[in-house]
Amino acid sequence: MSGTSSASKRLSTQHRRQSMPAPAPISTSGNQPTIIATPPSATGSGPLGSRFHPRSQHPMMLHGGPSNRISAWLDQVLSFVPRRRRQIRYPIAIALGLYLFLSYFYFKGVSTWVTVAGFKYKNMAFNWDVKRCSYRKDPMLFVKDSNSVLVIWEMNCKLPEMDLTWVPAADSVDFEDSRSAETTFELLDKTHIVYTATLTGMPTQNTNITYSINPPRMLSHLYRTYTFSHLPNPPSLDTREIARFGAISDNQCEVSQFMKVLKAMTEHHKVDYLIHAGDAVQDYDSLDNWQTDFSSPMSHYRIGQTTPLIYTHGNHDYDSKGLYPYTGARKWHAYTLAGVRFIVLDSNINSSQQDQWLEEELKSEDSRKAWFRLIVVHISPYTQYWEKDAWENKGEKNWGSFVRTKYVPLFQQYGVDLVISGHQHNYMRGQDGHMVYTIIGGAGGQLDEEQVEDYPVWQNGKIKIRHHYVLMKITGDRRLIWETYDADCGSRLDAFVLHSRTDA
Repeated sequence: MSGTSSASKRLSTQHRRQSMPAPAPISTSGNQPTIIATPPSATGSGPLGSRFHPRSQHPMMLHGGPSNRISAWLDQVLSFVPRRRRQIRYPIAIALGLYLFLSYFYFKGVSTWVTVAGFKYKNMAFNWDVKRCSYRKDPMLFVKDSNSVLVIWEMNCKLPEMDLTWVPAADSVDFEDSRSAETTFELLDKTHIVYTATLTGMPTQNTNITYSINPPRMLSHLYRTYTFSHLPNPPSLDTREIARFGAISDNQCEVSQFMKVLKAMTEHHKVDYLIHAGDAVQDYDSLDNWQTDFSSPMSHYRIGQTTPLIYTHGNHDYDSKGLYPYTGARKWHAYTLAGVRFIVLDSNINSSQQDQWLEEELKSEDSRKAWFRLIVVHISPYTQYWEKDAWENKGEKNWGSFVRTKYVPLFQQYGVDLVISGHQHNYMRGQDGHMVYTIIGGAGGQLDEEQVEDYPVWQNGKIKIRHHYVLMKITGDRRLIWETYDADCGSRLDAFVLHSRTDA
């Protein structure tokens, strides 16, 4: 009996020693604290620990201690997932994020297609003559000379009483009252009536111009007013003011891509003028092309109404009759803006009249005194990429060849600084001595990838087979800064700087 009692006592004492070890003594010497062992019950180990803490959690977690905020947020978001399957919450979150990311780009593309479809639907409604008197094409501005701008718009109804007035900005001292511009109209058919007005005698100093289209009082909903920059003089040397020119070409056929180019340019930059090097439409005689492929996208981003165009005609928008109701009946012309002498040529016309005019223009005082002499011509003197079969067997290698054989010697003789062209659907930059050549045909048309020539001017330059646009800046310290941007991803494809060679 006593033996049994003694054995029980020994077992009880042994069990207590195993379950409840004595705490380690706290040292009173030295600077380091003594580490106290955690009781087994706190970690969930041992016979008692597993009973009270089946999930083996730390005590601080059991009492709302520190936790991972992201994990807690995911637990809340994924509360619909059974707790025993929470280990798959991160794959679910990644899949959900990827789905939202792809959905964004999908609906972004869909929104473009919906907008383009809206252009076509609106055009059909006009063609069917089911819309009330309204604007088919919003006003579009074209630079006519250094102090004149041409305004062109189209209605689906004839309103002879329509007039246009304009006024400089409030800080202008030359004009106190608004001025009227004579308005004329041309009837293309019963639903295409083109109106034209010219703002002449604009101030000789840099300012803003506000113009208004005034319909008859009974049609007040047709009233429109817009403002644009007028920069006939070089930027100020003191303030280093910057004049900005956008530049595009060859958007024909690809409306959705053209929309991407315009969106990228307008979202990231404010431009005062827009250079268009031709081929705005695929078929010049198609009134629908002019509506849905050019005018509507330009109006969607309010570019044509507030940004005067420096425009040259390409082979697709060439009018053999020379009427050009939508762009102005001009073949070759020149003007000075922000210190740059723009000389616009027509590569569709191999004419002795144009030859003579060009040489006289390059000799002129306006050209010689400008900070930069810049040529805009649709077909480049040095087209290098095209379709091989059309180039060799259909005679397209001879298109615009007179620009290279006749005009390039004049460019070199009279110190042209920059030649801007399109026609070829990609981006190129080359150089011949001091003169820089660029091709900017990437505003929408299918890109050209087949090389058909190998001209030395491009050897040390840049070639980018991408849709793109250009930003050209003129600064007060007599620099021309050129930047080319990818229209799809926004990255900068190329950049260079020209310094004026004209004596101050």
